[in-house]
Amino acid sequence: MKVIAQLPDERVLISVTGNEFANLLGQYSKYDIKREDVNAFISEAKEVDISDIYMKHRLIFEMQNTDTMKEARNKLERLLFTLTPIESKVSALAKVTKK
Repeated sequence: MKVIAQLPDERVLISVTGNEFANLLGQYSKYDIKREDVNAFISEAKEVDISDIYMKHRLIFEMQNTDTMKEARNKLERLLFTLTPIESKVSALAKVTKK
């Protein structure tokens, strides 16, 4: 991202790459955005509400660092660890019963 100019109303004119633009829109990369969406965005000269995107990412970050989220993640990991061997046995049993 390159800052081009500071405007009188405290706005900033910037130059961004395709991936940076995708990140500003809340996407991972430029490949996650449809070309027609980008063209529509450019032709309509929309404003991007970055603060809304930032707040959502911040909320997710804060949720990941809470004890409740850590406890839930630990329970899900234990459940997955428990169910994985069972899944293969159920699949094998299903193959035997189809014969």
